[in-house]
Amino acid sequence: MARRELSQITGVLWKGYGDRSSTLQVIVVTFSAQMAQRRNGLVLTLRGELDVSTSPCLLNAVGAALAGGLPVNLLVDMSGVRFCDSHGLEALLEVQGRVTRTGGRMELAHVNGRVRRVLDLSGLSRAFIIV
Repeated sequence: MARRELSQITGVLWKGYGDRSSTLQVIVVTFSAQMAQRRNGLVLTLRGELDVSTSPCLLNAVGAALAGGLPVNLLVDMSGVRFCDSHGLEALLEVQGRVTRTGGRMELAHVNGRVRRVLDLSGLSRAFIIV
């Protein structure tokens, strides 16, 4: 499998209220998921913020990789993930479930900083294989 990038740019709009006028601010959250073949499975490299607006991109990338229904070992490189909320954790658990149902195995690599802290505080660091 050649290296390919599955990415999504999501614009999140919210409205803030000032004293006399309303302001509209646009926050653009960039997230990318790159899938590459390795000797004994796939490597999924994530970059950006894994949250409610970007979790579907992760699920779509993994869904495409697992479409054949064959067992897949998946290494998720988290080194580029700057932030992960509860929706991101839920997506990672969903990915792990999908991979396991195919007879494969999922590992998280390079889990550092805030993301590692969120996993530890939530108790989910025990739910994943972290290398």
